[in-house]
Amino acid sequence: MERPRPVGLRRHHTSAGRGNRMSLIDRIRTETAILRYDFWLEMRGVNGPRRRDLRRELRANLSEATADIGATRALFGIGSPKELAYAATETDPSRPRWSQGSIWAGAVFLILALWMALTSLTVIQTAEAAGVASPVSVHPFPWWGTTFTAQSSPGTLEAGVTAPWQLIVGPLLTFLLVAQPWRRLRSRQPLSVAD
Repeated sequence: MERPRPVGLRRHHTSAGRGNRMSLIDRIRTETAILRYDFWLEMRGVNGPRRRDLRRELRANLSEATADIGATRALFGIGSPKELAYAATETDPSRPRWSQGSIWAGAVFLILALWMALTSLTVIQTAEAAGVASPVSVHPFPWWGTTFTAQSSPGTLEAGVTAPWQLIVGPLLTFLLVAQPWRRLRSRQPLSVAD
């Protein structure tokens, strides 16, 4: 006689002899693959609802394959999420690349901010090494229109940067050049082929 099971517990049987519930590690690996797939779909220019459908389809396929052959073999079976995203979609030349523009603009902002900080430190160290008691203002290359000031006196050190417009213009131009928002303005009429 079989003992009664507590309510809510079910037995799972698969052809692989393992339960069809994924372990925490398998679930993390699967979700990581799905996130990477979604990232490459976004880089490919796929819109939100279509990406959601493709993610849902991949998740269902991976769950089914995991139940049959295990998570490791299922994940190896899909190959690279990047290649899978490229195989599943076509590039839409009329869609702006907002995500790519944001990523590159952020990278340019970080580079410019670091460069500006290093330039400020150089101005401060130069003023301190020269022992100048009055404020020093410089306009170093390539920071046109930006003034770096430093003043060093016994016990105090003052520094400032005014009008760092490059931190706004650089990332903005990068965003516009990479995202190409003017793609929306192109007509969607197919080109006619002359006989």
